[in-house]
Amino acid sequence: MFRCNSMARYNKAKGFTLIEVLVAIAVFASLSIAAYQVVFQVQLSNTQSQEKLGRLQQLQATLVYLDSDFRQIAVRRFRNDGEEAGTEESGQSLLYWKDNLLDSDAKGVLFTRLGWINPQQQFPRGEITKVGYRIQGDKLERVWWRYPDTPAAQEGIVTPLLDKVEKFDMRFYNGEAWVKEWVDSDALPKAIAVDLTLEDYGKLERIYLTADGKFERINEDTPE
Repeated sequence: MFRCNSMARYNKAKGFTLIEVLVAIAVFASLSIAAYQVVFQVQLSNTQSQEKLGRLQQLQATLVYLDSDFRQIAVRRFRNDGEEAGTEESGQSLLYWKDNLLDSDAKGVLFTRLGWINPQQQFPRGEITKVGYRIQGDKLERVWWRYPDTPAAQEGIVTPLLDKVEKFDMRFYNGEAWVKEWVDSDALPKAIAVDLTLEDYGKLERIYLTADGKFERINEDTPE
């Protein structure tokens, strides 16, 4: 009787076996790893979502600049680096599109635009400004000046817009066909197509209708 009672107390007092402890540790470790993976995936998804959102905001801001500038392109000649109107680098065209313009790594574009608001003429300037776009590395940059006619060595204000740009290209509609170059120095194209090829989104195209204006030359031989 005494021996049976001792065995019963012994059985009640004994703890977990080594195998049970190891199994419990393994289960806990598995649950911990699973929980960590869930948390990691959530954090990774959140980071990727933030990156995508930031990229979309960058792209949208770029399109806002492009839309605003090209929709308000002006029929106005301009001076660049102090050059007089009519020289090779300034004044001959209403729109420039050529290699290495504005120190671009590829082609750059330069023109004047309307719509720079001067409320009640408070500032000593008009409402026309000079703007351009260029490629530096893989970035699209906007360059602009407060005045359309700028003296020599006056640097433009550079605004980085968009990275991961593989190609920046333009086409011009002359009323009959799309052309790669614009050679009419006295008129704007009827429409301008801006093509951006991006590393992540592929090719994007925006087409802008212009005022289709012409620069009227004054015949110096015509009597007043």
